Amino acid sequence: MNSLYLISLRQLTGRSRLIIIGLLAAVPVLLGVVVSLGDGGPDLEELDELMLALLFGAAVLPIIALTVSTAALGNDLEDRTLSNLTLTPVARWEIILPKLAAAVTVAAPPILISAVITVALAYDGDSQVIASVIIGMGLAILAYSAVFLWLGLSTGRALGYGLMYVFLWEFLFTGFVSGVRFLSIRAYMIGVIRGVDDNRFTDDADQIISFPVSIIVLLAIITIFTALAIRRLRTMDIP
Repeated sequence: MNSLYLISLRQLTGRSRLIIIGLLAAVPVLLGVVVSLGDGGPDLEELDELMLALLFGAAVLPIIALTVSTAALGNDLEDRTLSNLTLTPVARWEIILPKLAAAVTVAAPPILISAVITVALAYDGDSQVIASVIIGMGLAILAYSAVFLWLGLSTGRALGYGLMYVFLWEFLFTGFVSGVRFLSIRAYMIGVIRGVDDNRFTDDADQIISFPVSIIVLLAIITIFTALAIRRLRTMDIP
């Protein structure tokens, strides 16, 4: 498993992919700099919605996770090297878990570093909001990575479908229709952030999913989609 994890890390850290990830991660930091330098910037509720819910939760975080996780096994499918992995005498979970771990290892640092710098600038170094963002976004990264890893095994158009999901569902639909928030990873991420720091998202506190439910659902998503990826790898016809 260690060797597959290291090989997967090398596959996922190509220069073009790292440049794309770096550019995406830099966008919130630039906004944080602008906010910290401005005199009459937005209030805290607007910052919560703009930075945490929209910029990170519905754009930067899921897109980076999508870019990395769909490639974790999708590249092996395209290169027809996945068949070599499945012919080795290892259980399917011993293939999926290192791939998922590699995807999270590549995606998490730029997202979390960007988030910490951004909120430190925009929220005047508030340690509680920094902690809430690390916990909430960390779980969201794991959840998105598990979902998109499974998607990369399920279709050759995973990147396209994933982008449609991110922009149409997480960014647009669930952002404006509160009744479907229970089907949004972003909503559970916000529930965790709100649970750790109850000063966040105070305007719509009644619409926020509770902290225990958010934790349970995110852990369930990670477990279920990891299991689905293992099952998919076990049952699919590999070229």
